Amino acid sequence: MKLQAITKLLLPATALSGAALLLVPVDTAVAFSTLGGSLNYSQRDFRIHNNFADAVSNNNTTPHENFPGYDGCFVAIWKGTAEWASELHAGNGDGDPHQNGGLGSGGANFDAFMGGESSGVGTTNQNIVSAVSSCSSGVLAYCEASFSSGWRIRFCESWTWDDGPTTNIGFNRMDIQGVACHEYGHALRLGHSSVSSATMYPSASGNGVPGRSIAADDIAGVQSIYGVRAANKPKITGVSASGGVMTINGSGFTATGNQVWFTPAGVNSSSSTPQESVTNVTSSGTLISVSVPAGAGPGNVLVKTSGSAHADLSNAWPTDLVGGSGGGGCDAPTNYCSTSGNSASPFGAVMSFSGTASYTANDLTLECYGAIPNQFGIFYYGPEQISVPFGSGIRCVGAGFQGTFRLPVLQTNTFGDISYDLDYSQPPMNSGNGIIVDGMEYNFQFWYRDPQDGGPHFNLSDGLNVVFCP
Repeated sequence: MKLQAITKLLLPATALSGAALLLVPVDTAVAFSTLGGSLNYSQRDFRIHNNFADAVSNNNTTPHENFPGYDGCFVAIWKGTAEWASELHAGNGDGDPHQNGGLGSGGANFDAFMGGESSGVGTTNQNIVSAVSSCSSGVLAYCEASFSSGWRIRFCESWTWDDGPTTNIGFNRMDIQGVACHEYGHALRLGHSSVSSATMYPSASGNGVPGRSIAADDIAGVQSIYGVRAANKPKITGVSASGGVMTINGSGFTATGNQVWFTPAGVNSSSSTPQESVTNVTSSGTLISVSVPAGAGPGNVLVKTSGSAHADLSNAWPTDLVGGSGGGGCDAPTNYCSTSGNSASPFGAVMSFSGTASYTANDLTLECYGAIPNQFGIFYYGPEQISVPFGSGIRCVGAGFQGTFRLPVLQTNTFGDISYDLDYSQPPMNSGNGIIVDGMEYNFQFWYRDPQDGGPHFNLSDGLNVVFCP
């Protein structure tokens, strides 16, 4: 489905097309179309690969409690998918100035699940949203959909993408949220609508903001595929977490066989499991209590009951988890400093992690994505944050009075990705100035070879700051 910037451009039936802006009042006709098939309950996740090049794609840094742990294009895309939800998002529908108190309008047996950040664009059935450098003339974005499984959405970088959240996004910019809402409609297996006010109308002019709010025709379309929200569909009305245990309140949970899905912490490879989950959970019908997985992070929580129909999956509820059950409330590691493009990718190498910053849990894994495939490198760490040109990149870790500490030499995989399981009982982490214990703060970076860079032949990732706790 390709989203066109030009009005009423007709595409072949096999193309994937969509609308940018709706400028006329709501029509009364029902004229949606469908593409066939539907997303089953295992395909409700979406992930985001943040390779958007424009600064205005990621300049919203104001936190919002309904979209915890994320900002920039992540929140804009999250809102675009949340508009199709069965219930008001977070119970109050807040978070979008274009539709105050009304975000989450689908009313069908469908809810999207925030699967976190992806390390790559993935394939056409891995449910990842990303940017692409070039498209056909006039195309804003497109959805590649596999009728047997998932989808992939690409935003064309020939346009300037704006993450909002304001509705006044400026001249010559396109609204990520409105366009994401349209393209996600295609992922749900909706085709185009002939109702000019519908989000799924095939083409229009403008900046795309009105596409954030689905219209009556869009609602009728998604309900025709997934059914009108069933009275017994499980519903989350609130969550709370304490001491590594989450309590979920709601209704419609089954006595046994429930699953609780969590958004994973950190960046996930494009082929990884999209959510942290706990299975075979019992419930009173209105309450679930479950230990939070160590790999869970801020994002969504969602309950799947023992059935397998569209109506056996709950609404997704936002949760600001940090550190999972093993983390004891530890702050999640955070990225800082800058990465630099390398000979394999203009976006460079980016640090990430899995596990927690808990010294007791000893489960932190350092990760780096986007280095040079099949090349050697090392993770190293130190007490200071700096920003100094070094090789073809930026050195982000300083020695201070303690020095810096190198971990073993590693080789990246065929995608340029690498991971290393820290072990605080092994050198250099168990003695001397490099020791890691509760209360220590260190900064980590990946230093890698780049034989084709035309210069120093080595580069570095950005930095990862970790504050260790009990």
